[in-house]
Amino acid sequence: MINIKQLIIEKTKVLEKYSVNSAKLEARILLAKVLKKDLNWTFLNLEKNISKRNFFLFNQLIKEKIKKKPTAYLVGFKEFWGLNFKVNKHTLIPRPETELIISVAKKKYNTNSSISVLDLGTGSGCILLSILKEFPKAVGIGTDKKINSIKVAKFNSKKLSLNKESFFCIQDWNLSKSFKKLLTLNKKNFKKNKFDLIVSNPPYISKSEINNLMKEVKYEPKIALNGGHKGIEAYKKIFFHIRSILSKNGSIIFEIDPKRAMDIEKILQKEGFKKIVFFNDLSNKRRVVFAKNNS
Repeated sequence: MINIKQLIIEKTKVLEKYSVNSAKLEARILLAKVLKKDLNWTFLNLEKNISKRNFFLFNQLIKEKIKKKPTAYLVGFKEFWGLNFKVNKHTLIPRPETELIISVAKKKYNTNSSISVLDLGTGSGCILLSILKEFPKAVGIGTDKKINSIKVAKFNSKKLSLNKESFFCIQDWNLSKSFKKLLTLNKKNFKKNKFDLIVSNPPYISKSEINNLMKEVKYEPKIALNGGHKGIEAYKKIFFHIRSILSKNGSIIFEIDPKRAMDIEKILQKEGFKKIVFFNDLSNKRRVVFAKNNS
């Protein structure tokens, strides 16, 4: 038999050998997953012995981690905006910089506002659901091209008790006719014919950069990463239609690649947006663009 303390020491050395960052923490997180305990429990029970079955399961996770599989996929969840979201291989892993979208929404709207929100490429639903937590009178629709992503988002909405305020459907970047039909079908919840706020974290890694990504990132769905030529193809498609479904004085808040800020600004200007503001992340890089519909 081996106890928690010995096992953590042993597997930390293994992970360090394969250049896994924060090896000791990663070992502890994976063990907590196997034991179905929180992280603190593993600190407080160092002398507890591990059963043969749990030892086997832990070893399996360590083998996957050595291959640089993201920890979020191994444990099945990721924290975002102080909330836990289910994630899997069908969804992009939520990242801290994306939380800036929610921060900007709170700056631009009163949290008591009865706004209608659209989240394009919703994935796990983390952006939409985090906004709905902050705006108790808001309602929202999340869209994604993949049914498996929609299933995850629906699971998270139910888990966070937001299934009455949120709706999810399969949809690509074509935003004109289909969304008007969608709003009509949900007219009880969406009394306006358009959205007050549209948010998204579209794929923005250029096709040429995909092969140079860290190994961990390559496990994530390519469809959520590949932004085509220059990483701006999704923005071109979305912004071409977006004002047709945006309410008067409605706004968009999108995550962007800081390197493409000028390209994004030009696309928005071409489509008639005048008030365009960029917000910097903690690295002082332009990470989010805000634009208001003045029509």
